[in-house]
Formats: sequence, C-alpha cells, structure tokens
Amino acid sequence: MDMGYSTRLQRRFMWWFFSLSIIPVVILTGYFTWSQSQLLITQAHQQLENERDRYYFTIKEYFHDQVRAVVNLADSDLAISSGGRFYGFPNAFAQLGEDTSQAHRQLMQILQQNAGTHLKTNNQNYHRLYRQFNRQYQSWMARYEFNNVAMFDRSQHLVFAVKATPQLLADTRLHQAVTQLLDAPPEQRPKWVRTHFAPQGSRTMQAWYLAPILKRGQIQSILAVSTTTDNLSAMLRQLQRPHSGLWLIDQSHQSLLSGWVPRSSHAKLAVSPPQAAIIKSLEGQQGVLSPNDYALMPQLTAYRPVSIGNTSWALITCTPKQSAYQPLYRLYSISVTLVIALIVLLLFIGHWLSHRLALPMLQLTWCAEQFAAGELDYPVTHRQRQDEIGRLATALSHLQHRLKTTCFSTSFPSTSEHTPAMQSDSLHHSLVIAMNLALEAWGGDKVGLAEQSGLWRVYSDKGSLQTRTLDKYLHLETVPKTPRWRNVVRSIDFVLQHTDRQSPYYQPLKQAQQEIQHWITDRR
Repeated sequence: MDMGYSTRLQRRFMWWFFSLSIIPVVILTGYFTWSQSQLLITQAHQQLENERDRYYFTIKEYFHDQVRAVVNLADSDLAISSGGRFYGFPNAFAQLGEDTSQAHRQLMQILQQNAGTHLKTNNQNYHRLYRQFNRQYQSWMARYEFNNVAMFDRSQHLVFAVKATPQLLADTRLHQAVTQLLDAPPEQRPKWVRTHFAPQGSRTMQAWYLAPILKRGQIQSILAVSTTTDNLSAMLRQLQRPHSGLWLIDQSHQSLLSGWVPRSSHAKLAVSPPQAAIIKSLEGQQGVLSPNDYALMPQLTAYRPVSIGNTSWALITCTPKQSAYQPLYRLYSISVTLVIALIVLLLFIGHWLSHRLALPMLQLTWCAEQFAAGELDYPVTHRQRQDEIGRLATALSHLQHRLKTTCFSTSFPSTSEHTPAMQSDSLHHSLVIAMNLALEAWGGDKVGLAEQSGLWRVYSDKGSLQTRTLDKYLHLETVPKTPRWRNVVRSIDFVLQHTDRQSPYYQPLKQAQQEIQHWITDRR
C-alpha cells in the first residue's frame, strides 16, 4: 500500500473534519462573546452612572446643609444679639475711633489678640462683646466645619471676624456680595448668597456664604461665613473607587476639588476630564462618554450638571478603560482560551478519527483492489471490529474465500479426466479450503476446535498447546499423501452444527463438504 497516499488521505480527512467542526464553533463563540460584551459594556456604563449619581447627591446634600446652617445662624439669637446695629458689633465698632480708619486699626489689633488677653482699648464695650460672642462663633464653626465667620455693618465696614487676615479686607468677591444684599429691595432680597469659589493656597478652593441679619424686617448687619472644599473632598474620598477621578468644575472651567480627589496620597491619576464632557455638562446635559466616542480618551467618563442656587457646575467622574472594562477583557480572555482549547481538541479528534476511519477504509480498499488483481492471498485486517468497518472486513474475507474456492474448482477439469496424481491434488486443495473455512467459521481457535470436536489431537510443547495434525490440513504443501478426509468432513459437520444458517460461513462450508463427498463418491 502507498504510504504517501495513505498519509495524504488521512490529513485530508482530518482537515475536512476540522474545518467543518471549527466554523460553527467559532460562529457560536463569537456571537456569545459579542452579546455578552454588549451586556458588560452596558453594565459598566450603568455602574459609572450610579457612582456619578452617588457623588451628585452627596454634593447636593453637602451644600444644602451648609446653606441651612448659615441661614439658621443668621436667624439665631446669637447673630441677632451680636449683629444688632444699636447694641451689637456695628455700634461698638463705630466707638473704636474718631473715624473709620482709626476704628479699623483698633479692630485689627483686637482681632489679632488672644480672646483671653486683656485688651487695652479705649472702648470696653467692644471688648465685652468680643469676649461674649467670639467663643460662641468658634464653637459653631467647629460644629459645622466652617473656616471663618465675619460681620459687616450697613456701611460695608468689617466689624467682626473670628480669624482676622489681611485678605479679608481686600476680598472683592466678599464686598461685592455685601453690596448686592444691601442694595437689593426688601421684597427681592435673597435669604443667602454665595460668592464664586476661588483658589486659596495650592489645593483649596474657598467661597463665602452671606446672609442678612434682620430684626423686624430691617437689616441690622451682614453675616459672612467662609467655606472651603477640603471637607467635601474628604467626604468624596470615602466614596471613591481606586484609580478613578472626580471633578466639580465651575463656569470658568476651574475644578472646585483641586483637579481630582485622590484615593490616597500615593495614588497616581491616569485619567483627565475631557472637554466635551465639561461642555455638555455645563449646558445641562448628562450621559456617558465611552472610549469608542473619542479615540484619544483611554477612559470611561460620566457627567451631569449640579445646580446649587443660581450656580451650575459640571460633575465629571472618570475611570480608566482597563479598570472599567475589566470584566469585558476577562470575557475576551476566556473566549480566546476556549477557542484555542476547542481547536486543539478538534485537531486531536480529527487525528484520531483519521486513524480510526480513514486508514482502515484505505486498507480495505487496497485489499479489494488486490483481490481484483488476482492476489487472493492478501491478508484482510480489522475483522475483529464490531462496527461497519468490521462487517466490511468480514464480507471481504468471505469474498476472498469464495474467490479461492471458485478459482480452485475451475482450475481443474472434472474428476473423470484426472490422472491419479491430479485427482489427489484436487482432493488436497478441497481439504485445505474446507479446513480453512471451518477454522474461519470457528473464530480461528485451533485448540478450541480440536478439543471440543475431539477429532484432532492436542499436544503440549514447552507450556503451550499445539495442534500439529490439524495444522497439516491448513496448507497444501503439508497435507499428507493419504489424508484423513473423514476427520475433515466430521470437523465440517461439527462446525456446521454450531454455526447459524444465516452466517456467511454456512453455505461455503456446506459446499466444501459436498465437493469432498462428491470427490470420494466418484473415486469409489
């Protein structure tokens, strides 16, 4: 058999099987991966939106609490008692000096002294009010986490401050807000205003809340409370996920949270707020920007506007692409691993099937070709298999014996024309064919046939059982000159008794037995 042709046929069968098997596997795996990836992308967007909304409500609640605290302070007895224009700080400030400049100098000296130190001033009234109300304002600041409390009279003069700084008198934002409250008509005057946030130091943004101190509908003074974004940043830091960024950006594109809220002092930010998200958020829109929307943005961004009073800010939260789409990348990794494993498995199955099916079929085809060419002694393999290939091999084996029988029966003339030597050879051929058929029908077990039939002697040679007499009748050159044809006929009878009539061996055995009997009858 041509081994090169056999190898090519096996490979061809293996690759056809692999191609027909891997195509539906790849299609199904690709569709499953695509559908699950869309679901995971939607989940990542929803998770970031939920995180953004959690920040949003935290910020809203934080500023609402601040506004509520400032308004309640302006309406409290503490503010009304200390801010009254006739008996509070405004009147005491006017008594500090002969003019405003002298009063300011005296005021700064008082504010920069320790509250417990005896203040040597000409006006003991201010000193009494300062000792009475300063500690109360400090306690209120510590309770609500504000940074400073100041008070202005109706002439826009600073009359009190818990923390006196040079920037306090030079803060134009503060003075503009005071003017706004004083100039507003009573029916249109707001309960509170807030200045815009401005940098204070390297990482802090600071703003002032202002509320009028009213008594019987009349403005007594203006209360100003300072706040920074430090406390807000600390609150948001507890809610923030690692490696994510958070920004609260005003109309001038300045972040109130100093660029981002770090998870720890050693954190490194790998994201930045995209301008498109800032612009859309300041325009009142909300949504999510994915990396597919902007090729140069390696992050997932959620945005929405935050409105506190008359002020609108842009809330931006970002997370790196690798972190946001980590379940998606895990799905891709599993899918690729699964496809590779299936490819290896299909290659193994194809290789096994090529040896299990293609090679036996090729060998049986080659065997049939040899029979067609007249080579009837070519061995037939795979007869022991219990599948269709085994049935085909058995059928070829029967065909081989039929062809041998036909060839032997047609290669000799009738017994009346034989010489004694030719007749003897014809008998020997018939006995060999018949005995081989009987052994084939018995399953090839020579010892079993000899012992169960009792017609042939079994020898023990060096621990193994031998059937030397029976073996002589399996080959033409070893048949005795005077054969024991009766033992052969009886053996055929014994095998026929144990062979089903539907067996492919039954009729050939019957025919072989009749040929031997005819030969013996004609000879007699």
